Amino acid sequence: MPQTVATRDVSDRHLTRPGSAGEVAGKAGTILVTGAGIDPSLLEPLLDLGFDLRRPRQPLSENRLVHELKGAVAYLHGGEERATARALESAAHTLKVVAFLGVGYENFIDVARADELGIVVTNTPGAATDSVAEFTVGQIFLANRRIFEHLGNRLPDWTSPEELPHNLRRRKIGIVGMGSIGTRIAEMLTMAFGAEVAYYSRTPKKDVEERLGITFLPLHELAENSDILVVMVPLTEKTNPMIDAGVLARLRPGTILVNTARPAVVDPGALHLCMAEGRVSLAVFDGFYGPDCASANRLLADFGHRLLVTGHIASHTREAMDRMVCQAVASIENVLEHGADKHAVGNRAGRVPGVPRNNS
Repeated sequence: MPQTVATRDVSDRHLTRPGSAGEVAGKAGTILVTGAGIDPSLLEPLLDLGFDLRRPRQPLSENRLVHELKGAVAYLHGGEERATARALESAAHTLKVVAFLGVGYENFIDVARADELGIVVTNTPGAATDSVAEFTVGQIFLANRRIFEHLGNRLPDWTSPEELPHNLRRRKIGIVGMGSIGTRIAEMLTMAFGAEVAYYSRTPKKDVEERLGITFLPLHELAENSDILVVMVPLTEKTNPMIDAGVLARLRPGTILVNTARPAVVDPGALHLCMAEGRVSLAVFDGFYGPDCASANRLLADFGHRLLVTGHIASHTREAMDRMVCQAVASIENVLEHGADKHAVGNRAGRVPGVPRNNS
């Protein structure tokens, strides 16, 4: 989304409230804000506290990020740059908080190093649940009906009944991960389309099963019984990769794989083999593996026509972005005022603003 405010040029500028000396109630300093699609009016509370806002042009290399972090007391991370150990170390004497827009901070921020440096990292859980779920269901529908193959055609080009797509309610859909987003996806699929949904989660969700009429299955069994397998788990040490050769080998021929979580949850080498064997007919990703991943490059070279890849846009609606920004701004205020925030991650997770930590 473009950054549009009639009275401000937000590129490579320090934004300061007119008449402000950059200090209110003893606070002073600069806050770095990155990323597109941010409504500058939502950053007004930070200006009201007397902080300057620095909004550089994108994208930021590591060297450029080091430069932009000089003197920053807070960093609202809304871009695609990596807050590496080196970048965080360069600002450790001033930087107090990195507020990440979204939940998948693991690929973008070295949280372990931030913890060591005493820098609080926060994220925005729940802010983009509807947006990601809606996008995922849209990709499921697009892939199942293969709409992308017919764009621009004035007449259908199938030649036999076997080429016709199936109604979504006739497809068995498996969801890996039944957190807030997975649950919302299941709601949309069952309530709107009457689809048959099963799921796998580390902890069975009996209340969701009863409410939506969905079934819990072990992961390998879920893979065996799904026409469409949807991946919706966070990237952690335990899930990297969760959808590995053992899981993919259990897929039935022609399965559609939809991964709108992190790419690394799916093993790219194992996926290449499954696409070669025809077990995966179509793979959908929101965000893709890095350019240095040889297995991913082979996927693109050999099966690019069977890959639907978007650029990490599932959470990017106006409503979700506004909620994430407001949540991040509140987190910055909490950390700078109280040293804690309820949305902190890493070893700062669980601390509540204004409540002293019990060290006993």
